[in-house]
Amino acid sequence: MPIDSRLREGLKRSMSAVHTDAERHLGDARRQGHRRLVIRRAAAVVAIAATIAIVAVAAPGVLDIVRNQHRQPATPPSLLPISGTYTTAITAKDTSGNAEAEAVGKWLLTLDGNGTLELASLTNGDLGRSVTQYQTTGKEFLTTALAGGKCSGLGTYTWLRSGSTLTFAVVSDPCPLRVAIFTSHPWTSQ
Repeated sequence: MPIDSRLREGLKRSMSAVHTDAERHLGDARRQGHRRLVIRRAAAVVAIAATIAIVAVAAPGVLDIVRNQHRQPATPPSLLPISGTYTTAITAKDTSGNAEAEAVGKWLLTLDGNGTLELASLTNGDLGRSVTQYQTTGKEFLTTALAGGKCSGLGTYTWLRSGSTLTFAVVSDPCPLRVAIFTSHPWTSQ
């Protein structure tokens, strides 16, 4: 036999062997592919069911957290370092104008740990008692003391407590009376 015919004969045998092997294993390959597909789909269904179960269990807790955030200030005030009851006395020398003249006398300041501020003139009963809110953030003190009566707007101060003494320095405040009351003299703890 010439070489070409032997080569052709060998190619025919190998081609038929490949063709026969592919047909014989095609059924097995299909079954394995189908099995893999079923396993993937089952895993996806289990993952989806687990996610739904987690969401169903966790959702009420997450909703409670979100709801409570609306009831609380975004940044809780640090009230404890400044809370207490203080007094100060303001003299006529401490005031410069008619609005500040009402500040002359003895004052009582109560700062509760919950953010309530009570300011009362112990000398001038006409000023009455002011019950409002305050907030501290670091060394910043915000107040609406005397609002609605003698003052409007928000007063912003820095504060320093040293032992039983509390001192305020004005940052900004549209009310000269409030500035005079808070900054004329240090406040002494009672």
